[in-house]
Amino acid sequence: MQETIFDVDTGKGFNLSAALYLKPNVPDEGIVIMCHGLLNNRFSKTLLGIIEGISYHALSVDFQGNGLSGGTTSYGNNEEEVENIRCIVSYVRKKLNRKVLCICGHSKGAADVLLYASKYNDVPLIVSLSARYDHTQIPPNRFTPEQFEELQRKGSFVWVKYDNREYVIRQEDIKQITSLDMSVVKNIDKQKIRVLTVHGSKDKVIPVEDAYIFDKLLGPEPYHKLVIVQDAGHLYYDNMNHQKIMVEAINSWLDENKSWSLNESSDI
Repeated sequence: MQETIFDVDTGKGFNLSAALYLKPNVPDEGIVIMCHGLLNNRFSKTLLGIIEGISYHALSVDFQGNGLSGGTTSYGNNEEEVENIRCIVSYVRKKLNRKVLCICGHSKGAADVLLYASKYNDVPLIVSLSARYDHTQIPPNRFTPEQFEELQRKGSFVWVKYDNREYVIRQEDIKQITSLDMSVVKNIDKQKIRVLTVHGSKDKVIPVEDAYIFDKLLGPEPYHKLVIVQDAGHLYYDNMNHQKIMVEAINSWLDENKSWSLNESSDI
């Protein structure tokens, strides 16, 4: 597998770091763009396992303020990350002169790819891996009582130090994330886009019930397929069998839908 690392100019004063993985003996049927989750980067073990396991060329990206990318990140900046995806999609089409077959995201990145699809409707295949639907409440135990107290007192607190940066949580970040409305996935054009949702039945970070809500909004097949990986948690790679089932589900779904995507869908 040939890896090429490069930067993409966002036009907003910073670059995104990305890596293109071209595989030998793989037909040039388009690129699968990989999007990482919260407090992660393009070296995510979950995403690297997918890149290695699927029979397609792939591209992974560090969202702004993460990994080797410039810019800043925040807790509720999904819309900024959607525009990061837009930059990468444009780069693949205009600079690499290749089609974008699919966008695949994990966790926060999965919410991002669904938001991207609902806004732009221009990439035929979307893989949502363990996406959160209900953002109205901050997950229990995410922040300590002391951190919440500091938030009320100072308006912000340092959550963690990540990628040699301080990850700051602000009052406006909490308001932004808790107002995120994932019901916009109903705007995804079923004639142009098909979606695969994969979720672990024992995910303790994002409940599996969220996957069933997405299924109601996006289904039925062939517009949306739901795969529940029994006994799997949020990260998959901590169990080789769960990781294998997840990767095989994605690869087989891409195989099933690639002809439709390349022949029937527009790639603007």
